Amino acid sequence: MGRWMEEKKQGTTEARRTRIGIEFRKAYDRRLKDGFIERFLSGKHILDVGYRGGDPNSMPITDEAIGVELGYPGYDGVTLPFPDGSQDAVMASHVLEHISLYQAVLADWYRVLRVGGYLVIFVPHRFLFERRPDLPSKWNGDHRRFYTATSLLAELDESLPLNGWRIRHLVDNDAGYDYKIPLHLPPQGSYEIELVVEKIEIPEYTARMVLSPLEKGNRETFDAFIFETIAQQYVDAAFSSVKPFSASGYFTPWNQLRERFVIRGAPEIGGLKLTDERLKSLVRPLLDAVDVDVESYSKTYHELQKAVADGRLSDLALHWRNHGYFEGRTWD
Repeated sequence: MGRWMEEKKQGTTEARRTRIGIEFRKAYDRRLKDGFIERFLSGKHILDVGYRGGDPNSMPITDEAIGVELGYPGYDGVTLPFPDGSQDAVMASHVLEHISLYQAVLADWYRVLRVGGYLVIFVPHRFLFERRPDLPSKWNGDHRRFYTATSLLAELDESLPLNGWRIRHLVDNDAGYDYKIPLHLPPQGSYEIELVVEKIEIPEYTARMVLSPLEKGNRETFDAFIFETIAQQYVDAAFSSVKPFSASGYFTPWNQLRERFVIRGAPEIGGLKLTDERLKSLVRPLLDAVDVDVESYSKTYHELQKAVADGRLSDLALHWRNHGYFEGRTWD
């Protein structure tokens, strides 16, 4: 039996249940019973950020947890006065929606976590608590943003290192929520999003998942040429200004161009839709301006390397221009 279930058996949770934050208190028994606390909040080094929630008598979530509020020594509301990688968990219950500089705050919460540590966040759900399209909040004028699961994850995507975390728990907690309460009355029951992410060691390959400034520039330039070409409906006017691209370039993928101009149509030019054949005919001459890195292309696609060795393929650059680009083949 885990330590938290042992504590429940001994009947020692009542004092904590009545003194932890009001919102976390609503689901305390469920989180105790289903192992949530045991799994995510049983480490020896835990920070409970904003634990008082306006109640000076509140206590941190566990005996081991350190409660951090404005006024905590060395804490300025953004940077936690704890070393990198020092914490098993950072919990913030109904705190993030009050923070303007959420990017910096989320990044610092992540900083102090050890690899394998958990970031535990609870925020009010826009459709359960706010129940209105936009700010201000009717029930808490200090709320800076409204949240759905999608918008909460978007803030983490924006603030935390790429490929440095994984979602371990995501729930719309509406336990005991009364959906029949009219909008002019405050909501009753639970009305929050529960999110837990685990900090992981960033894989070595992650750098290859991000376009370099040069690659971004090449893509934007290539896209601009294609747009000009299509907008004018013939190649020569746009092609006259095309200069060779870098050999390390990464170009607007064919499937994205097809989505834009064939499937959806380009709103910038009156929603013009083209056939696959017409779009390819407009794009193909622009590919002649690309300085193809044939060595990298060959190494990335071994079947091409074999075709060259067998004498079935002699010009890899031409192959990329005629086939590889349109098949979605690029190179590292």
